[in-house]
Amino acid sequence: MGRELVMTREGAQSFFGRLIEEGPVMGPRERISQPGFVMFDWLDSAGQLRLKYTTTTIPPKKAFFPPRQPLFEFESSQPPTITAVQEATAFTLVGVHPCDLAALEMLDDAYAQEPAEACWPAARARARVIGVDCLPDEYCFCFGFGTCYGREGADLFLTPIGRGYLVEVLTEAGGGMLRLSDVEDATDADREQAAAFRRAKSERMTASIDASPAEFADILEEDDFGELWREVASRCYSCGSCNTTCPTCFCFDIKDEFDLGLTGGRRIRSWDSCQLQEFALVAGGHNFRRIRWQRVRHRWHRKFLYLYRDFGRPYCTGCGRCSRACTADINIVDVSNEIIGRARGRA
Repeated sequence: MGRELVMTREGAQSFFGRLIEEGPVMGPRERISQPGFVMFDWLDSAGQLRLKYTTTTIPPKKAFFPPRQPLFEFESSQPPTITAVQEATAFTLVGVHPCDLAALEMLDDAYAQEPAEACWPAARARARVIGVDCLPDEYCFCFGFGTCYGREGADLFLTPIGRGYLVEVLTEAGGGMLRLSDVEDATDADREQAAAFRRAKSERMTASIDASPAEFADILEEDDFGELWREVASRCYSCGSCNTTCPTCFCFDIKDEFDLGLTGGRRIRSWDSCQLQEFALVAGGHNFRRIRWQRVRHRWHRKFLYLYRDFGRPYCTGCGRCSRACTADINIVDVSNEIIGRARGRA
């Protein structure tokens, strides 16, 4: 593996069309209700695919962990019967940016912790993944998190160049997909254009957190910053948009839904958010994070302290989705740098 090939734009259109004919393909496509905005969804034709985009509101983790997912169906017979809802169809996920590839790898690690989660790895095993490089906007800060140029988890990776895409073949599955395409060997000029694209990417990155992940974790652990959390919480609506748009958040809730006759139903798993007031509510009525500033603090500690200690990296990719989606205009970079500045000012 590790071959570098070139696929022309016309060749790419044909390639993706053949992939769609072969089986289900999810990729970035324009929202029908909001032209100009892109979302990950199932594709009906190659013409719907939009590989040139900055970001999506909902990350591509939805391909493996839908926002709402039935786990099994049950009937209240004697004895009760349970039927697992199992999806077995192989599919291809196209157009995944480096930061989102990194997020998928983080979720692989998180869901592998005991007791291991079963649905995620089963969905991952059914998928082939094609990544594509991108150019940032003012919200992106992936450069400082080491997720800017990642390829891990992709079978093929595409970098835009003048005559189409430089294609990196990363796995045997990726090489197998190219049987559906017309490609040619990359030249030195093609490689230089790809390198120029990556340089332009780094030059356009304007946002950054002003501390290493290790230093930031230490700062959060050593000081409570209660006043700052209250300041941020005074603007927060506790709507959960930051969590539901985050590519690395993995919390979920489980509920049973009964049919109208109360003879059976389904168990449903759905995304959850630690910013919602009832998230930490337990039996007996006690709420471990009833006050909004406690939930705001928990989010930063979760992303940059707790999971950093567990996995050796922050569970943030620098994609900027949470800042874009925040209805109160709370920017994760600005708040983080305010914390860092206050900590250094006290040193």
